[in-house]
This record gives sequence, structure tokens and C-alpha cells, in this order.
Amino acid sequence: MFTLSKNLVVFYLLILLPLATSAQKAKSYTAVTAELSQKIVDAPAVRLPQNLAVVPFTATASSTQQSKAFGEYLTETILGSLSGHPQKLKLFERTRMDAILKEHEFILTDLMKPAAALKIGQLAPIDALLSGTYTKLKSYVDVSARIIDVSSGEITMSYVGRIKMNKNLSALFSQSTLTNSSNGIANNSPPTQITINNSVNGNVISKTKSPEEICKERVAEFRPRLNDLSSQEKINAVVSAAIATPFDNQCGKLHYDVMYTFTRFKLDPAEYKTFLLRTLDTIAYPAGDDRAYEIIRYLTNDARVDESEWKSSFAALTRVGNYSISNYINYLIAKSTNDEVEQKARIASYFKVASENKLGLPRPVTGEVAFVEMMEGLKSNQPLRQHVYETYAGRLVTDDKLKATLFSELSSMYKEESKTQRKTELLGWLATFVNANEYPKAHEQLYDFVWNYNLTYNEGQNEIIRREFPEADLRLLAQRCRDKFSSYTLLTPYPSQKEDRINFCVKYNIPIPGVIPTLEEADIILKGNNVQEQLRIMKLLILMETPPKKIENTLIQVLNKRSLEDRSTMNQIQTLAIHVLGNCKTNDLKAIESMINALPHYGNDTEAAKEALVKIGKPAVKPLISKLDKTTDQDGGLQFQLITLLGKIGKEAATAEKSIQRVLSISRNNDVRYAAEAALQSIQGR
Repeated sequence: MFTLSKNLVVFYLLILLPLATSAQKAKSYTAVTAELSQKIVDAPAVRLPQNLAVVPFTATASSTQQSKAFGEYLTETILGSLSGHPQKLKLFERTRMDAILKEHEFILTDLMKPAAALKIGQLAPIDALLSGTYTKLKSYVDVSARIIDVSSGEITMSYVGRIKMNKNLSALFSQSTLTNSSNGIANNSPPTQITINNSVNGNVISKTKSPEEICKERVAEFRPRLNDLSSQEKINAVVSAAIATPFDNQCGKLHYDVMYTFTRFKLDPAEYKTFLLRTLDTIAYPAGDDRAYEIIRYLTNDARVDESEWKSSFAALTRVGNYSISNYINYLIAKSTNDEVEQKARIASYFKVASENKLGLPRPVTGEVAFVEMMEGLKSNQPLRQHVYETYAGRLVTDDKLKATLFSELSSMYKEESKTQRKTELLGWLATFVNANEYPKAHEQLYDFVWNYNLTYNEGQNEIIRREFPEADLRLLAQRCRDKFSSYTLLTPYPSQKEDRINFCVKYNIPIPGVIPTLEEADIILKGNNVQEQLRIMKLLILMETPPKKIENTLIQVLNKRSLEDRSTMNQIQTLAIHVLGNCKTNDLKAIESMINALPHYGNDTEAAKEALVKIGKPAVKPLISKLDKTTDQDGGLQFQLITLLGKIGKEAATAEKSIQRVLSISRNNDVRYAAEAALQSIQGR
């Protein structure tokens, strides 16, 4: 077999990397920004809500064109999408960040580097920084973004997407060629003939400008008006000049600049809004026309959707394809501040239209697709999302794919819910769904869901886990879905997953016939001579949350068993038996003395015995005292262990004070004396 040299591997990677990048599929502007926004929301954070600063996207050196307007437009789109997640993100005011960048002379393209983010973290009260770049090529724009933790410099999220160019985005990259701001903009001007003197032979040449060239010039002439909105008169003049130009896909491109500027400076002229609503009513196929989406985004920027806005916007929504419906719902319902009664009435209107096969083009969407789109659009509004599920999920005709989607929706709603009582109610919905539905992915989804409750070595992360996935709810789910957990255990083909599932069922007392024995079956096996099977049983018993008191006597007998053929395995069994007896809090004197006798060995059974004796508590005190009283100054190691255990038992070991004082008075071992003093303080509650 041949091997590649390190340099050759690097060479091939350098060749293949551009190929992999170029193979990325270009998507619509809306799809890419929605995808990026979701990645930002889902990015890990040290604390919630995370204080996030967003700086403008800038062009890379490879970009064929640079456009501050496009960078700002992209940045504002992302900011608008992120504003609907107050529980996860707290956005740092852009004007304050702009001032910091200007004061300290930061270069925007450097903000993709951790070093710059760390410095900004010292200047602003933020947790993380989102920065990005774009590269304009012929038919698409590559967008790159990353989130950097300003305290550690760690990149917690990175994203690369490709936006398909269209006429509206091209307008943001057009170069300004005229700056005369005194001219108005006329409607749909015809091609214009201009005269140019030929400096070589004196001939006069006539050239006709195309409509596109005329529009480009007129848009450039209009833009300087947006630089001064310092009075109402100037705002009114901008509105009058803007509405004199229809919002079409040629000269109407100036309206993107107007909407962006008005949004940024929180302006909402009523006359301009009326103009946009009239335009929206004329867009026959909103799915392929960015104007509709951008108009709705602008109109709902104040988070209040009045009746005229709803009427026109909802009419546009009914004419879009199913993959775009959720984006409209996000702005029209999820982010609106309208009262709950009005929101629910509008949701009802949506489902009524869907039931009449009047939702979606080129073909009406099904009621099931309408439901999924609504749930997707309401992701930032948990109360309405829960209302939709509770009210409309029962009407669906479900197939295997939709069932899997519904489980995901339920688990997502459960995770996002912050109120403890409501959270438990949602877990009840999920349990009911699990018990009522069978589909291929059911076993994976159920067990994947319960793994969310597993704690980690990161205590900060554990706080989030305990809040989002309370242990009490997991016990309830295990109880309500016992049969499902049991029947799903062996469906995975992976041995490690199978073992994890079996251990879960053991811990929560879920029987698996033929795999997890009953206590009666375990009792018979432990009384037999098959040490390998006994070891398997003991490993299961130690996982049980409910101690197996019923077979306590058999476990005690195991401590005294001997094996001629497999001493090592028998030692493992007895060590596990000590653990289980500790969980049972046994008060059997022989078992306790057996544990105490294991203390001087310094083996696995020693550690198990120490842990078990502390769990047993008061019943272990007298035997521990008896053992301590028999020690001499030569038994320093054993004295240290016995005194430490009595100290950990605490107040219940009060009768041990005299014995501990004796050791303290005669011992010359500093470790023993220290342990004795600490134990006395613990016993006395000091």
C-alpha cells in the first residue's frame, strides 16, 4: 500500500478546497440571511442572554465590487432577524459600537480576527462580536461571518453562504455617476438620445441611453437626498420625490435605499407607507420578487401590524411558495406586538384560507405544510407557537415525515419554555405524542431527547441544562412512556447506544424482558455460580435509582462468597455489592463490618466501602468506633480513614467524640491529628 507524503497531502488539499467552495449552491438573499440568523441564535454562549455586538459586513480584497450600501443592508437584515430572540441575545446599540470603532480607529476587515475582538471586549460591555465579509463575483455574493467570544478569543460560530444575484441586489452595487441632487425623478422615462462631438474628425455621433442606464443615473441623483433628514420638510421632500417613481424593478430600486434609511433612523411617514401598500397589492408573484418581502419587513419594523398592513401583507402571503411562508409569518405575526386575541384571529384566518386550498402558488399547499410553515414562522413567539400546536395539530393527516417534524416541534417548544409549570405541561404533550405514534425515527428521537438531560463537566453549561431540562421532568417522561422506552431499547444497531439505552432503563426502573431481569430473577442468579452473569447483574443493580432492598440479604451473602475459578471477577462482584448495599443503607452488622475490614486494603473495594459507610450513616457509627478504639499509634493510616468517615457522617456520629479525642491526644501523626480536629468540628456542627 502506498502513502502520500505530508507535502503532497497539503498540495491536494489546496487544490480541492477551492473546488469544494465553488461547489456551494447559491441561494436567495432571504434564504441565506435566515440561515445565518438561525446559526447565530443557536451558537453556544457563556451566559444568556448574550450581549452581542454586530458590526457592518465589509468587502474582501477579492470582491469585484464594493458597496457600503450592500454591507449595511445585509447587516440591518441580520439585526432585524435577531431582535426576535430577547431570551438568547441582547443586541449592543450600533451607534455606540460605531463610535467605539471610530474613536479607536479599528479597520472593519480586521474584526474577523480574535485579537481585534479581544480588544473591543475591553472597550465595550459585550460578550461576543459578530463580524463578516462579502465577496461580490459575477452572478453571486459569497458571505462569511463569525462570532468571537471577546473574553477568550474563541470562535463560537462560523458561517459561509452564497447569495444568488438579482436585479435588486445589483442596484446596491451600482456606482454613483451623477451627484446633482436638485433634479426630481420622472416616471418610466423613454430612452434618451445624447450628442457627443468626435474629437478626431469633428463628426457628431448620436448615442441612445438604455432605460437601465437612465435609471442608474437617476437613482444616483436621488441618493444624496437621504444624507440630510434633519427636518420634517426635508423628510416630506424625500417622500414626495420617492413616490413619484413607481417601485418597479428598474428605477424603483431607489426605494430599497429609502426603506433602509427610514428603518435605520426610525422614520415612518404615513404617505410613504400608503405608497408601499399600494405597490404590494400589485405584486402578482411575491415568491420571485424581493420587493414584497422587503416591503413587509419595512412595514412591520415597528412591530405593530395594523389592519391595512395585515390585509395587503396577508394577501401577498397567500401568493408565495411554501418555503417562503414562514418568513412572512415571522414578521406579520411572530414579532408583532398586537394583542393576543387579534393575533389568534389572524392565525385562524390563515388556517381557514389553507383549508380552502387558497394558500400558496404555483400550487396550493396542504394543511399539513401550512401547519409546519406556521410553526416555523412562530419560532420566536413561544405562546403563539404553543397555541397553534394545541389548536391545530389534532387536525393533521400525519405521515412518518410529519410525525418526526411534530416531535421536533414539541421538543423545541419544551426546551424554549422558561416557566416551570408550563414546561411540565409541554412534556405531557410530548409524552402523549410518543405513546400515540409509531414511525421509523421514533426510537432515535425519543432517546436523543432524553440525552439532553445529561450533565457535563462544565458547571456553567450544567446550569443551562438544569434550567432547560429539569430532572423531575425526565422522571415523569420515563414513567409515562415506560413501554416505549422498553420496546425501543434494542432497535439501534450500535452496541454502545444499546448499552446506554439499557442503562437508562435500569436507572429509571423500566423493565426490558429478557435483558433487564426482575429482582426475583436477579436474586436467583446471584445465588447461583455463574460469576459472569452475576457481574452483569451487579452492574445493572448499581444503576438503579430505587435501591433493591428486596434482595439485600442475598447481596450480603455475596460479600462472603469465594470462587475457585475466577477470583478477580468475584472481587469485582463484591465491590459492586458494597456499592449497592450502601445505596440500600443497610443496617446489617455483618455487612458493615465487612466494609470496615476492607478499609486497610487501598483497593477498589476500599473506595466503595468508604462511600457506602458514609451513605449508611448512623448504623455504621458504632462499628467504626469499635474499630477505632482497637487501633494504636502504629495504625496511623487506618485511624485517618476511620476518623475521616466519622467526620463525614457528621452529627449522627456524636458518640464518637470520646474515641476521636483519645486518638488526638496520643497521635504524633500530623495528618491524623488534622483529620481528628476537622472531624470533631463536623460532628459538633461548627
